[in-house]
Amino acid sequence: MKRTILVITLSLFILGCGGKNIHPEEDLNPQFEKAMQYFDKEKFGRAKDEFDYIIMTDPGSKLASRSQFYKGESLFHIEEYGDASAVFDRFVRFSNDLDKIETARYRICQCAMRSTNTYQRDQSQTHRALDQLQMFIEDFPQSRFTEEAEEAMGELRNKLAKKDYEVGRMYLKLEEYEPALLYFQSVLNSYYDTPYADEARIGIIFTHVLNDNWQAAHNYFKGEKKRFRSDEKQHEAMQLIEETASGLNLPQYIQLYK
Repeated sequence: MKRTILVITLSLFILGCGGKNIHPEEDLNPQFEKAMQYFDKEKFGRAKDEFDYIIMTDPGSKLASRSQFYKGESLFHIEEYGDASAVFDRFVRFSNDLDKIETARYRICQCAMRSTNTYQRDQSQTHRALDQLQMFIEDFPQSRFTEEAEEAMGELRNKLAKKDYEVGRMYLKLEEYEPALLYFQSVLNSYYDTPYADEARIGIIFTHVLNDNWQAAHNYFKGEKKRFRSDEKQHEAMQLIEETASGLNLPQYIQLYK
């Protein structure tokens, strides 16, 4: 008898549960609206926590996917770029929202850009940012972010060019002429379209002069004269050649430390 009652009770419980309409995504709508209110008020730390709750409570749902995007945005705004990039990457992998995917991909580029070091330090993150931007432009050539991405690439290339140029100058001051020439030439090989290209040409001329090889300096200028991007820099190089024809004087030495 007791066993029969137990079976009936369990059956009623199961039927009762089956009769309920459980819609986690629908139940989490108020939570999402609350999270968006925090987001709109720029309370990004609170917003991130609310979006996190939705993602963990109903993973795989459309609401969780939207929350993933806005969680990335929240992290981006509080400058947690490493975490933001990882969240945006996860969103891109699983979302079908093409507009938000485009935005998320560009955010990944921005996270990489804002994580780069100053030119004096390691530039591996700068190279990574350049790669991300190049892939973005290739994948979204008509994007509203394309022009901004191209400008950002120019800025990053300038930073890398400055890095090599300054290392060349350092070797020049140490009278290590061969490595100085290698770094100046690296600027011309890889960053020929930056303002540092002309500086590198002048650096090569100056290196030959300091190495007591004025003829090499003169020949180099003659070969590169038409490649200068700036008329002003071309004139500066020509003036350096003319003024050092009979040897260096104090103003030329001072140029080393400008």
